Amino acid sequence: MNEFTVSAPASSANLGAGFDAVGIALELRMTAHVRVLDAGAAPVWTYTGAHAPTHEGIRGCIERAIARIAPQAPPLAVELDNAIPLGAGLGSSAAAYALGVAIGAHVLAEPPGPDAQARAVAELEGHPDNALAAWYGGTIIAALGEDGLTAARFAALAVQAVIVVPEIALATVEARALMPQSYARADAVHNVQRAALLGAALASGRLDLLRAAVRDRLHQPYRAGAVPGLAEMLELDDPAVVAVALSGAGPSVLALVRDAPQRVGERLAAIFSRHGIVSRILVLPLAGQGVSVVEAARA
Repeated sequence: MNEFTVSAPASSANLGAGFDAVGIALELRMTAHVRVLDAGAAPVWTYTGAHAPTHEGIRGCIERAIARIAPQAPPLAVELDNAIPLGAGLGSSAAAYALGVAIGAHVLAEPPGPDAQARAVAELEGHPDNALAAWYGGTIIAALGEDGLTAARFAALAVQAVIVVPEIALATVEARALMPQSYARADAVHNVQRAALLGAALASGRLDLLRAAVRDRLHQPYRAGAVPGLAEMLELDDPAVVAVALSGAGPSVLALVRDAPQRVGERLAAIFSRHGIVSRILVLPLAGQGVSVVEAARA
């Protein structure tokens, strides 16, 4: 039997002013243990891990991605072990699409090239920042549109990520609906300036520029009403903090820190608590590796 294991990291997108363009990979993984079954067998799916899916949404993402790459893929037995919080703005759907593309490519004798696989993940996910952070790891700046997929990857920053995950629901589609259809020119200029600065800071490793570079006027102010305490968190004054931003569409909040991650996490969690919201703190390294495929050891 052909057996292999595929994993993909969580991710945090936007980083404030990098809306729909910037993503970082986080060392927290969704892992699929895959076994190719005999022709005609029924697929088998099982779920484990701290955040095992409670419905078929993640499975659907993975199966759509497999079908995109390998329409005639053989039946599979998949044990999905998920450590990524679902619906928390940590790229669980991007990780699922990355897993599916990697699985589809692995079961083909002649898979499409790496660029085609990366584009498939980005198009399926719809957000190239999350998608390519899950696919490549590291720090991603990406654009997807009528001119195709263009991306630059940089090494993971020399910081730790503190994620505060509140016990509130905020679906991506709901978070998008909170944003206006048009913006004042001053706000657009503000974000163009900060997004350019953000790209330069990430490319050069200039941590000192990030606090200013993540300041956003396009999405975070409009989502703040759905994430109580967000405005206060974005202004958190702590010497360890490099940057604070809403993680993806939320509701989780991301802080990049030089040190003292637990202190920073507790300060952010305390803000949620003052608004009557329970939250939990994750302290994670940034992930230098994206999708990983490992063949099962042969006896």
